[in-house]
Amino acid sequence: MKTSTKLHLIALIAVNCLLAHYIISSIPLRIDATEENLYSLTENSESIIDKIEDTVTLDFYYTKSVKLPPELAPFKNFANRVEQILKQYERAGNGKIVLNIIDPEPDSEEEENAIAAGVHGQDLPTGDRIFLGLVAIQGDTEQNIRFFDQNREIQGYLEFDISTLIYEVQQLAKPKLGLITGLPLQSPPIPPQMMMQMGRQQEPDQYIYTALSQNYDLEVIEAAAESLPSDLDILAIIHPIGLTEGLVYTIDQHILKGKPLFLAIDPSSRLMREQSRQQQMGGMMGQPSPNVTSDIPQLLEAWGIEFDSQSALADPTLAYAQQGQSMPTVLVAREGQKDSSLLPMNGVEDIWILEAGSLRLSDESSLTLQPIVKTTDRAGSINAMMLSFMNPASLMNQLEPLEGEQIIAGLLTGEFKTAFPDGKPGAGETEEQEGETEPAAHISSGESSVFIIADSDWVLDPFSVQRSNFLGMQQIQLFNGNQTLASNFIDYLGGSQDLIGIRSKKAITRDFDVVEEMQAVAQEKFQARQQELDEQIQAVQQELQNLLQQQTGSGLIVASPELQEAIEKQREQEVSMRAERRQIRRELTKDIERLGTRLAAINVLWAPIILIGIGLFYRSVRKRTL
Repeated sequence: MKTSTKLHLIALIAVNCLLAHYIISSIPLRIDATEENLYSLTENSESIIDKIEDTVTLDFYYTKSVKLPPELAPFKNFANRVEQILKQYERAGNGKIVLNIIDPEPDSEEEENAIAAGVHGQDLPTGDRIFLGLVAIQGDTEQNIRFFDQNREIQGYLEFDISTLIYEVQQLAKPKLGLITGLPLQSPPIPPQMMMQMGRQQEPDQYIYTALSQNYDLEVIEAAAESLPSDLDILAIIHPIGLTEGLVYTIDQHILKGKPLFLAIDPSSRLMREQSRQQQMGGMMGQPSPNVTSDIPQLLEAWGIEFDSQSALADPTLAYAQQGQSMPTVLVAREGQKDSSLLPMNGVEDIWILEAGSLRLSDESSLTLQPIVKTTDRAGSINAMMLSFMNPASLMNQLEPLEGEQIIAGLLTGEFKTAFPDGKPGAGETEEQEGETEPAAHISSGESSVFIIADSDWVLDPFSVQRSNFLGMQQIQLFNGNQTLASNFIDYLGGSQDLIGIRSKKAITRDFDVVEEMQAVAQEKFQARQQELDEQIQAVQQELQNLLQQQTGSGLIVASPELQEAIEKQREQEVSMRAERRQIRRELTKDIERLGTRLAAINVLWAPIILIGIGLFYRSVRKRTL
């Protein structure tokens, strides 16, 4: 074959490869080979899309024209992934979803439209501004994601955020949620003048409050109120303190009407106890002490729930350990202590419970209490008052064993009976004095659902989220399953079942089991040897201290031969320890790097090897044919 012919064939093969790549990339066909189908839409998202009646337009504002600095390369990759998943929504919509990808160039009409739609641009050090937001439009209704948070993708919430946006833009009105709480879920406002003078910024609200405000028509109800709004769809009570009798009665009637309740009570609120301690240290003796304990005894008694508001649970098996110190009243509920059979528990990671109480359903109750979170059979109780005076290490000495596993959280269902069989307290007197019209009919019983948990601190930011700053915008990362548990059950009781299924999707981060095992082995070896060397160094330091105490007199330390020998011995030990530590880390790094090199080689070479194999097979078949 002539050389020119060979060159022509090579050129044709190259052109064919380019054409094949273009054609294949244009085909709307994707294969998700991940174990949990992490890069595919869930059935729940498809269910939300199927329920769309009028076309939903998605305006995706993504800045492509601005050149990003090298350190923002991960942001560009993330933005491309967001674009790809939005295209999946458009394909799944079959015309019900229209996707517009808009590049809001600087000083352009598109940039003005993005800002007007509520999309939040982030300023770069170069002076440019980048956008990565989404606006969903249906008729006259608009909902937006101001700026996509990469942490949400890492935690598996990117699809949930987009599906929630599509779901909410179709709702003419959000479900109305009433909130009663004795915890500072809302950040107290700072006057603008004080912000300017002291340079302070407004603290964010607690994550749980922000989430409820976004997903529901939220109405905060004060404990001093005499009644609930009549149009509530669902009620959440977190750390109830000082509720009036009239308010407790309307809560009772709310449940008996078949409306759900999310209830968090507490024998010992860690946050409120800390606030009380700070008041005492600050000399604020005139201020009323925060209520550490919360309870609604009238309702619990009517339901048959036994709850000791004076005792907190401790469990050495579930105890959280910090810096080598076990904290027996801070419990981490993992797979064995969670009931994952309920839909709201799907995908809920470890749950942190702090100084919780226990719940038990009496034998006389006609209700059903399904355990959601529970302890092991090694759990015991501690007087809640002792938590203010004893350190965690001493608490186990005060532990009073309990029989069997203890229920911390559960779902209470069945036919509830009223806690007020004689009707509304003081109703007759009020009607005579005020000449009221005929009161609302009293309900004595009714089917309903109550999620109840004997802890309130678990919904607070310090025990569930970590806040960070990216390009001047605050980002939030969940470090346990607490917030997911709260949102799932509130949605389960009064919201969308589809959204619960999407929220339960696994995170995209996966554990490297082999690497972690290698690290654990090396760490174990390192810790054992380090402890041995530490003991030797402590002995040398003690010997050195004894010699220094003997060298007192004129205020000068005489470097005796014994002292110099001890110092040299200490230095040799320290050098030896550092050398061993470096060697262990070097070996660990080598093993991990070798594993990474093998995986990279497999990832790069598998396609050429397969192509060569196909070529050789074709060649052998062709020779046999000829």
